[in-house]
Amino acid sequence: MKFTIGQRVRMKRTDNNGEVTSLLPGGLVQVKLDNGLGHIPIPEEALEPLPAGTNPARPVVAPPQQRSNPEVSGGNGVQIAFDTVLDNQAEPVAYEVYLLNSTPHKIIYELKVFTHADRRWTKTGQLEPNTKKRLDAVQYAWLNEKLSCELDVRSVIPGGTGPRHFQKVNVKGNQFFSKLTEVPELYREAHLYVVFPTLRQPDAAPASAPHPTSLKALTKAHLASKPRKQEPSLKKVERTNLHAKLGFDNTIDLHLPALVRDPASVPKDQVLATQLRYFENYLQMALKLGVDNIFIIHGVGNGILRKEIHKHLEKTPFVRKFKNEYHEKFGYGATEVIFD
Repeated sequence: MKFTIGQRVRMKRTDNNGEVTSLLPGGLVQVKLDNGLGHIPIPEEALEPLPAGTNPARPVVAPPQQRSNPEVSGGNGVQIAFDTVLDNQAEPVAYEVYLLNSTPHKIIYELKVFTHADRRWTKTGQLEPNTKKRLDAVQYAWLNEKLSCELDVRSVIPGGTGPRHFQKVNVKGNQFFSKLTEVPELYREAHLYVVFPTLRQPDAAPASAPHPTSLKALTKAHLASKPRKQEPSLKKVERTNLHAKLGFDNTIDLHLPALVRDPASVPKDQVLATQLRYFENYLQMALKLGVDNIFIIHGVGNGILRKEIHKHLEKTPFVRKFKNEYHEKFGYGATEVIFD
């Protein structure tokens, strides 16, 4: 059967209704499903037409892939939108995350996504005024795993940046589904969080200050503005002893037998503190020498040592990212740390 754009149709297997928005090659029909379920391609044989006059269709809006203009309009400041991704049975499997900058200011941003206390992914970058950017996806199952987002934003102004804006967004199931709304910037419905309705601006920006051009430069400028402490800080230096750097082992094993001669001499309540002390000293040396990456072997066990290491790394400057993924040598018992 041939369908036409704007025609109302029903999916035979799931009884979901929708509207034809595009005719695709290979006998596929793109359908905008009702109730904000999004656009999906469906084989012609899986569809049947609805009688005329059933749920009158709204004006046809071109699907997102047919629009190349990334600009957004209107207000509502800086927002996070979760765009539903469906399988062939029209069931949600994931949500693509968009950052919307509906302000007149260019911004730099850092968005972290967590389930429970585990960081799933981090995205940083710059976003022009009144534009949007697709960052990554969150899995549907994460809604049941205390999904949260941490958004850190600064506007870019002549001479530097504006005040810091930070907000943690807890994505709770009932609240999440109540936030389904039409998002003009995406040309469809999505789950929308307005994180910063407005961005505060300083009264005046220093005219003589150099204008940082990257997130790394902005971070360095921010750290340099903080008062210096007396104790040694974790600072990465450019001039290092080349021989020391070449001879540096980029792997440390934090199992107690690898750290001390007599593991039995360490009281049980001091084991974790001992392991973390060796880890911190090793991390400081890696930063001082300017190595590119290191591996921290912490084992699998109960995960306490791994979590403490990750908490420390999240607060450490010049750590670009770290990951606890399967490694052919260490399995899941090691975390790789990559430095700027």
